[in-house]
Amino acid sequence: MNYKALKDNLIYVLLESQIKIGYTDNACSVNYPLYSLNNLLEEELDDDAMMIVLHDFARYAEDPLGRIALSRYDGQFCLTVPKDGVRYVHENVSDSGFLTELVALLREQRTIGLDDVLSVFRRYGDDVVCERAEDEEYNYVICFGDNVPDSFVYLFELELGHASYHRMTKKDFATMNNEK
Repeated sequence: MNYKALKDNLIYVLLESQIKIGYTDNACSVNYPLYSLNNLLEEELDDDAMMIVLHDFARYAEDPLGRIALSRYDGQFCLTVPKDGVRYVHENVSDSGFLTELVALLREQRTIGLDDVLSVFRRYGDDVVCERAEDEEYNYVICFGDNVPDSFVYLFELELGHASYHRMTKKDFATMNNEK
C-alpha cells in the first residue's frame, strides 16, 4: 500500500490549486476516480475496499494535513483536506518554479503556441517529450521523460491561440488510454 504516493499527489494537487487560483484559508476537496487511487496506492481494490483503505490513509496523512474527510459518489472519491492542511501546503510546500511559470504563461493575454509551452518545459528539464494527439479533449501530450522536475503527463489543448491543460500521473494516462 503506497500511502506516500497518494499523500504526495494530494499535496501537489493542493499546491497546483493554490498556484492557479490563489491561497484561501478554507478546506479544499480533491476528487479521484477509483482507477487513479488504485494506481497511486498500487492496488486493485473495489469501491468498498477503497473506502476502508482511505480511512487508514486519512490517519496516515493526518500529520501534516489534518483530519481528511472522505466521501464517495458515482465512482469518485472525495478527499477534503481541512483548512489547517491547506495552510500547511501554502506555508511549507513549493514547486520548482515550473508549474508557477507554466500557469503564468497560460494567463497571459496573448496568442500562445506550442513553442511557448515547450520553452517553459525546456527551461526546467532536459528530457521533454512532446507528442501530437488525436483526441477530442487535447491535442498534445507533454511530459518530462526523466520525471524531473515532475512525473506528470500534461494534456494540452492548443487552439486559436489559447492554451489549457489537464495534468495526470503517467499511470493514469496509460489507464485512460487503455479504456478508450
